Amino acid sequence: MIRSLVILYLSALGFLLPVLAQGTCVINDFEVQTNFVPEQFSGLWHLAGYNRMMRPVTRLPPRIAKITTRYVKSLYALGEDGRGTIRSTGQVTVTLRDGHNFTRCEDVDFSTHMEQGSRPVMDLIQTTGRRQGALTRSHIVETDYANYAVRYTCEHELPNGACAPNKDHLWILRKDSAQFSLTDSQIRGFMEKLCISGAYIESPMGPQCPFEDNQK
Repeated sequence: MIRSLVILYLSALGFLLPVLAQGTCVINDFEVQTNFVPEQFSGLWHLAGYNRMMRPVTRLPPRIAKITTRYVKSLYALGEDGRGTIRSTGQVTVTLRDGHNFTRCEDVDFSTHMEQGSRPVMDLIQTTGRRQGALTRSHIVETDYANYAVRYTCEHELPNGACAPNKDHLWILRKDSAQFSLTDSQIRGFMEKLCISGAYIESPMGPQCPFEDNQK
């Protein structure tokens, strides 16, 4: 049970900048990266920040107080046609209500099809537990390939084309050795344009939880 919850938090990680989702925000109207080149996007990306929901994504078992995830990195391996895999790993800490906690590395694998032009992009999450086979609407909103990338995902699209409340996710990615160039105001601008729920949380980078085969 705990492992399933850990995988859920790693695959949808749920300075504080509160932003409420606006009324009607049709996903197809969002501006996304033009002339997206999948092969150029391949490589190792670190999670620099993400939006934390104002309401929990899932209800925790009574004995678990909280789950936190840090040092998340993803290895994108994409072909010319945009098909490929995403391997993600991160350090997960589970805090129990009795005061005990444990920390370990957890891995999540995805298969993906990131189309040229980046619309639409769909990621098929291949994990165990309750999220096995979940289909996610996803877009690369903006990237310079060498420094930063802004990624948007929606776990449940409503009939009106907007994302369901608390089912939208913003992921700010950065390269390992690059100088991160996005400012706080730029990130807030992305959240407003994408009608992102919740608040923005910075995520630390570090050498913890390396990929077992040392691929980068």
